[in-house]
This record gives sequence, C-alpha cells and structure tokens, in this order.
Amino acid sequence: MSDLKISQLTALLGASAADTDVLPVVDTSATTTKKISLSELVEYIVASAVFSGAVAGIASTDFTDADNILSNSVFS
Repeated sequence: MSDLKISQLTALLGASAADTDVLPVVDTSATTTKKISLSELVEYIVASAVFSGAVAGIASTDFTDADNILSNSVFS
C-alpha cells in the first residue's frame, strides 16, 4: 500500500473505528510523518485548554430545549 496516496485509501467509518487504530500526523517541529492512535488523539483533545474552556463555558440552560442546543457557547 505504500504506492497509494492517503486520499486513495479505503475509508474507515466511525462505527468501525477502534481506540488502537492510527492516523498519520505530520510533526511540523520535526518535519516528519508520525502516527497517533485514536485514543491518544481523543486524550489530547479532551486535555487541551481550548476544549476545556469551551465545555466550561456551556451553561446548563443552553440545553433546556431542542431549539437552543446549537446556540450554546461551543458553536457560537
């Protein structure tokens, strides 16, 4: 498979993804391509200050009705 571009690979649907599946990542500080597992990526996203701040900024009243769900602070 080394002769295929990433865009030519078969898609892995979300329902079939496992925590141990890996994604290619370009490490710009080292200018090399590396891998990261889905579980490591999720851990990074959850621990990031941007995500934490967005979640902390959501008021419980943002989810009181279906019309208001997309108007919470994450999407505004």
